[in-house]
Order: sequence, then C-alpha cells, then structure tokens
Amino acid sequence: MTEKLSDAEQKIISVATRVFLQKGKDGARMQEIADQAGINKALLHYYFRNKDRLYRQVFRTQVRTFFQELLGAVPETDDVKVLLERFVESYIDALARHPEIVRFVLWEIQKGGELFSETAREVFREQGFSRFPFVEKIQAAIRAGQIRAADPLHLVISVIGLCVYPFIAQPIVEKMLPEIKVNSSKFLAQRKREVCALLWSGIAPE
Repeated sequence: MTEKLSDAEQKIISVATRVFLQKGKDGARMQEIADQAGINKALLHYYFRNKDRLYRQVFRTQVRTFFQELLGAVPETDDVKVLLERFVESYIDALARHPEIVRFVLWEIQKGGELFSETAREVFREQGFSRFPFVEKIQAAIRAGQIRAADPLHLVISVIGLCVYPFIAQPIVEKMLPEIKVNSSKFLAQRKREVCALLWSGIAPE
C-alpha cells in the first residue's frame, strides 16, 4: 500500500505531469515545475529530492490511477463473454479518459518496462490478484467449455493489443484514415463492438 500524498505533493505531481508530458523527462526542469507549482525549488527537492524521483512518482501515480479505474469497472462474473465485453469497454474508456498514460508507458517501455511492471503488480496485489487478473478466469472458462482451448496468455495479449493500438498509433491512424477520429464517441463505440465481435468469433465454443 502506498503512502497518502499531502495536498502540496499532489499539486506538485499534477504540475509535474503536465510539464513531463509537454517536454519529456529529459527536457523538463525542476525549476520550471517549482515555478508552475508556486513553490520554491528547495521545497520541491525536499519532497522529491531529484527529477528522477519526481518522475517515478508521477509515473506511478498515472499507472495506479489507470489500473484502479480499469479493475474497478470490471464486474465479478463467471460468464467469460460478459467479462471480456466489460473489460474491453472499460479498457477503451480508460484509455480515452487518460491519453497521457500511453505516452508515459511508451517512454517506460524504451527503458525496459520495469517500473510499469512493478507498479501494475502492486495494484494487482492490492486488488487481491496474484497476476494479471483475467488469466485465471480464461483458464476456468476453457475448463468449463465456455470457450475453445485458446492459450490464455496469447488471448490476454490480443485483447490488450486490439484495444490500445488506435491510441498508440493515433497520429498515423488519423492521417492514413482521415475519416477516423480516435477519441470521438462514434469511433470508440464502434471499436468496442468490433473488438468484442472479433475476439468472440475466435474463441466461441465450437
């Protein structure tokens, strides 16, 4: 369980998030963050010591918020079709609400992804899961004959990839396919339907 941040720390995190998104970790300056937060640089260093520590806290805050919202929106059910549909809907909605998470995660992937994995595992443990929470559900659905004998890990990767790709590749998608606006309500609703239909057509029992 992470410690609760003070109001001052939360304000710094909010400002630092904006600056890091604008300029990246390398381009961001502690003085600029302090100025925008309305505090002196010494106080900023008192709370976070250095830019690496501040960036780590910003990243962890973003990832924790994202996963807590996502997992909190998915119901407890043994009906794997309902579970997949609600996960896809919740995942796409969370990505649309938090587009900044994509940039932070892509930056972290370039560094090896350890901070992301560490934070995600922490949230899973707090929610009572020992691993990515839907692998066991998929395994149980296969045993019960609800879906065909698909590989649970590959299915999870497919679900994640189908949902996140339009947000990762948004500039390219919208330039190559100008009729698409990734964050429009029309596209998001259609994307949910298409992803769910494609997934179910591949795993529905024979």
